[in-house]
Amino acid sequence: MFDPIVFDNLKVVVEGEIYELDLSGEVSVVNREDFVDLAHFTRTYRISFQQHGCCIATLKLSTDLDNIHAELNPTRNEKPGCTVFIQFTYTQNVPFDKQQCANIQQMLEDIWGETRMITQRLSQEVGKEEYENLITVTFNRFIYEDQVGDLVEMIDYMLQTLDALEQ
Repeated sequence: MFDPIVFDNLKVVVEGEIYELDLSGEVSVVNREDFVDLAHFTRTYRISFQQHGCCIATLKLSTDLDNIHAELNPTRNEKPGCTVFIQFTYTQNVPFDKQQCANIQQMLEDIWGETRMITQRLSQEVGKEEYENLITVTFNRFIYEDQVGDLVEMIDYMLQTLDALEQ
């Protein structure tokens, strides 16, 4: 048995909350990835789910060597934490226009707040009539173990965003 680090504890909470939504039928989990990068000594966890057909929501939780070391070395007076990114992969059969992107930006700022960095990256695979908008919500801070409630709240905001994008 190993002593879980902050990353493991936060991951278990996120995973449990999203799988509860999956079990209740509110969402469908479509992907889950749990990586250990031994070259950079980082850990990354991603879980993706769908509520409606147009969009997939992904929560990415990660930590690095410095944060793991801060936790495992009691002589350091640093608080270990994790970074969180939220992504929405929105697909449709017609190109996204400037007005639609502006509406999406405003809608996400209304839900997530104007202090969040929200980016949109448009793409199309050549030869296919499917267009994708990868929307990323970035937080300019760490999430610490005592802020686990913030992670649960982020899942609620993700559900609100999926509802708004569906409309």
